[in-house]
Amino acid sequence: MSLEAEQAVLGALLQKPELMDDCYLTAEDFDPNGLNGSVMKALSWAYEHLSDRSDVKNPFDPLVLAKHWGNSLEQIGGISYLMRLRESVPTLSNFDQYQKIIRQASIQRRAAAALQEALSAGEVDLNFVKDQMEQLQELQSRGTADGWELVADVLEGHHKEIMDRGSRSGITGAKTASVELDEMGGGHQRGDFTIVAARPSIGKTAYIVSDSKTAAMSGWTVGVFSAEMSSKDVAERYICDISGIDAKKVQKGRLTENDWGNYSKALDLLDQLPIYIDDTPGMTIEYIWRQTKAMKKKHPNLIIYVDYLQVILTEKNFTQTADRVNHVSKQLKRLARTFNVPVVAISSVGRKCEERNDKRPMMSDLRESGNIEFDADVIIFLYRDDYYYPDTPWKGVIELIVAKGRKIGTGMIQMFFNRKNGRFTDLTQDDKEKLAEKVREYEQSHKRR
Repeated sequence: MSLEAEQAVLGALLQKPELMDDCYLTAEDFDPNGLNGSVMKALSWAYEHLSDRSDVKNPFDPLVLAKHWGNSLEQIGGISYLMRLRESVPTLSNFDQYQKIIRQASIQRRAAAALQEALSAGEVDLNFVKDQMEQLQELQSRGTADGWELVADVLEGHHKEIMDRGSRSGITGAKTASVELDEMGGGHQRGDFTIVAARPSIGKTAYIVSDSKTAAMSGWTVGVFSAEMSSKDVAERYICDISGIDAKKVQKGRLTENDWGNYSKALDLLDQLPIYIDDTPGMTIEYIWRQTKAMKKKHPNLIIYVDYLQVILTEKNFTQTADRVNHVSKQLKRLARTFNVPVVAISSVGRKCEERNDKRPMMSDLRESGNIEFDADVIIFLYRDDYYYPDTPWKGVIELIVAKGRKIGTGMIQMFFNRKNGRFTDLTQDDKEKLAEKVREYEQSHKRR
């Protein structure tokens, strides 16, 4: 029965491609011993890559598929098999019922395979079997529910959540590097995609290190995907941030006796913090998805950091860098929503901001992609006046410019930034008043010139 259902679903899709929007099946749901899984994979590819092209009226036209697949089309039965599938469906009205039959058969195959794997180990691991059954239960419900929820049901128990927020001083997510930013948005929220962007050498990675350290100290498990720096380099950043040791001393191995004491204390603290770093070369967004999924099972209170967006690759083929970056950005947003975790990613900023009198970055400066500003829930630009103007009165101050905050609004926060050890520090009211006085003196002295 499942073979007929597979043929019916594929035939219906070939007749009416727009049914793909209602199709929740993947190639893995089809019998692995037949051709239909490969046909499904081909149709999924064609729908994603050819639907929006003006020169293609029907992405599932066998001649169109033949043009793009060439000899590879023979591996899925060729044009003749596709034509037979398309002509074998008398009605499209039972499309959803056929999907359910295929999904059920798929679940049965996977359950049998999971049980066989457990038995072949010679000893049944109940935790393994339980995990597999939970995954299959999730698969059973995926796609079959209509997704609608009554607002009254969504808000069931909501009053307890509000009371819980109050008991946590308004912090509803993972703490950030800035107390003011926490007050502004309640921390990094589950399901949110946050971009931290700046020009090179402003302090993006240092900020991520400080931010993730604070999140870990507040009880969150931190996963850092470092596509640019090695895990040891990132770990040294944590050491310098926590200990206050000059990074150049660590790089050259010239620590004083006092430094060694601070180094030891920093190691002891890091030993207690759940911070994980992945520096796999050639990292892809698909790899990040797989690793996040596995990590989420072990650590429900998870926050993900990505350094950085523009260098993350993909298993898909894109000829234009902008298309690849757009895809990665969308997938990071989906990652946050799918696994209900905060995702914080570094993004580079184009040079155009340096051509302006006011060199603070804007959303239009985000490199390679106009989609980043649409995908992100929060966009924070970092700016240092002393990067451009050595005699500035704002020396040692970094601005966190919240240019987009879907739920928190926009604004600007100032912090102290120690370039030697990468440490970010909140400004007290006294600090702000002293800085304001220093700025007034600077402006007056320049007026007299």
